[in-house]
Amino acid sequence: MECTRCRELLSDLLDGRADAESAGAVEVHVATCAACRRHREELAALQRLVRLRPAAAVPDQTALILARARPPLSGRFEWIRYALVAVALTQLMFALPGLVLGEGAGVPAHLARHAGSLVAALAIGMLYVAWRPERAIGLLPIAAALAACMVVTAVADIVTGRAGALGEGAHVLELVGLALVWAIAGAPRPSRRLLVPSGGASAG
Repeated sequence: MECTRCRELLSDLLDGRADAESAGAVEVHVATCAACRRHREELAALQRLVRLRPAAAVPDQTALILARARPPLSGRFEWIRYALVAVALTQLMFALPGLVLGEGAGVPAHLARHAGSLVAALAIGMLYVAWRPERAIGLLPIAAALAACMVVTAVADIVTGRAGALGEGAHVLELVGLALVWAIAGAPRPSRRLLVPSGGASAG
């Protein structure tokens, strides 16, 4: 192979366009031709220079990222987790009759089991948050929605005479559980955009 043809194929080889036969012929030639070996090294260096450039400087985002991650409270607030365990176990105890036996407030067994399943699921979620506080933000909207629905329906039932205030007092547990999950997760805050520069590392 002549040097002129070898150097043409070297360009194709570096661009990934050469076939296996041409690549083999180039390797045989450069093994005995110092000039073509040097040309291959120069082409490879030029390709790296064109395709890669230094990454732009990025400001330290550690504090902002940790703030957005909502780390769980600890230290003197550790009692919140134990209080959440107590609330969750109490709710689970109230849910078991409906969930297992189908008994609850004089409603059909099917509805009692559905209601028991809902309360039990929330209680298990609270136990999980007490174990893994960093997951509290995920349970917060569910606990808030359930507590709001429970309060609205309890008030409606009391006003219409379908239930007594004392009987609906058990729903205070949902509110207490919501407050504890909220305390662990932190109050929802408006999201702030991360200040990421327009430039960055690039590669061909």
